[in-house]
Amino acid sequence: MTIPLSPQSLFRLTVSALLSLVNLAASLHADDGRYLYIQANDIREGRNAVLGYARHDDGTLSPLPGNPYYTAGTGVNNDTHGKLGPHDNDTPLVVSQNGKYLFSVNTHSNTIAAFSIHDDGSLKHVKGSPFSSHGVAPNSLSVSGDVLLVSNRNEDYHQIEELRGKAKASYVSFVIEEDGSLRKVSKIEVEGSQKPTQIHIAQTDPGIAFGCDFQVDVDFDGDKERSFLAGLKPSVQGQLHVFKVGHGSRLTEKIRLELPETNVGYKYKGMDGVPSMPLGIWTHPRQPLLYVGLVTRNEVGVYRFTPEGEMHFKGSVANSGQDICWVLPNKEGTRLYTINNLPRPDLGQKAATVTTYDISGEHAEKPVEIGVLELPMPGESFKNNRDFEQPGSTAFQCNLNPEGTILYVMCQRINQADENKSEEGNILHSLKIDRNGVPSIGHSRHLGPDGIYFRSRPQGIATVNK
Repeated sequence: MTIPLSPQSLFRLTVSALLSLVNLAASLHADDGRYLYIQANDIREGRNAVLGYARHDDGTLSPLPGNPYYTAGTGVNNDTHGKLGPHDNDTPLVVSQNGKYLFSVNTHSNTIAAFSIHDDGSLKHVKGSPFSSHGVAPNSLSVSGDVLLVSNRNEDYHQIEELRGKAKASYVSFVIEEDGSLRKVSKIEVEGSQKPTQIHIAQTDPGIAFGCDFQVDVDFDGDKERSFLAGLKPSVQGQLHVFKVGHGSRLTEKIRLELPETNVGYKYKGMDGVPSMPLGIWTHPRQPLLYVGLVTRNEVGVYRFTPEGEMHFKGSVANSGQDICWVLPNKEGTRLYTINNLPRPDLGQKAATVTTYDISGEHAEKPVEIGVLELPMPGESFKNNRDFEQPGSTAFQCNLNPEGTILYVMCQRINQADENKSEEGNILHSLKIDRNGVPSIGHSRHLGPDGIYFRSRPQGIATVNK
């Protein structure tokens, strides 16, 4: 039976519908041109892809209708029987400074995909894409103007001959042409079987760049079957590179640095006797300072550098997380965020954490920790190659939106051993930044429904405002 509406009710419904349309239009307009991209790192042959999202003020994301944007390559299969890494990396996809192009690594295919970013956020390969990385297992990118730098880690368990000595890791420079295509300029090979994790161009001086090498290839669990060696013998090593970026994108190495031994942090099971080593690096946006995650010490190290590439170690500060990996300052240079892969049982932590430091004013050289946030981690815990419990999912990489109001954190499904039947663990967290620059839990997006294959480890976060 149809119940007739009074004129008053009909009027109210009409007004309500119009207001809803107005609010929807305003919301769409507010979000127009603000996008976020991640890389699927799909391990299935030729299935790697970039996924795009519209960004909203509250931290939620809406998938772009053109997803997935295939990269014409394959991601790295990091099925290492419970090892936390070992293919550690940051910034595997980046957006050019003019917002016109997106670049993404295909680690197993040894290529770099280059896309044009359209006004609606959709992506299209530029002519010639993907381009050779001129090395094995590209894993990190950094861009400034028409310069693109790449680190080739050479730690792909499925390119074992190259990994065991046939090839060397390397740092390579490219020119970004007007159409977004890449032209290789120079290459620096890394000696001593060192494995790069990240390449980074200084924010205050595009003529200076830094490279970070880190490798732990040790069978911590002894006679058990949780882990294995990738190389021919155990290897625990790391170092920093200082590069000059010259005319035409030419890369030259200035110095290589071993890290000083420090003692202010917390040493943990499985790392006794391991030297101080770097993992993540990033520069201050307004001062010539380099922040370094000292992963084997649970500390943040600080260097001051000169235009000539001279480095002066200013000291380190403790971190209340475990396995500090990636570091990222905000664009104002007042806060520094670190991603800590594992929980600290002695502090009652159950999952990966994000630490916030005050780096304003005099604290730039001596950061002060002002907060630590434990992240939601679904899935079952398991014993890793150090033979202790860790979450089945853990935080790996992060990025801030251009407005500085949301910190995005990528979490990966870590336990790729056969006994893990769960498809949970690949998550993108949107953390809300308060007026003090401290993040809190906002929204968590499970990436399986977006098309992320559960045996892959998605990586990288890039944002752009068109």
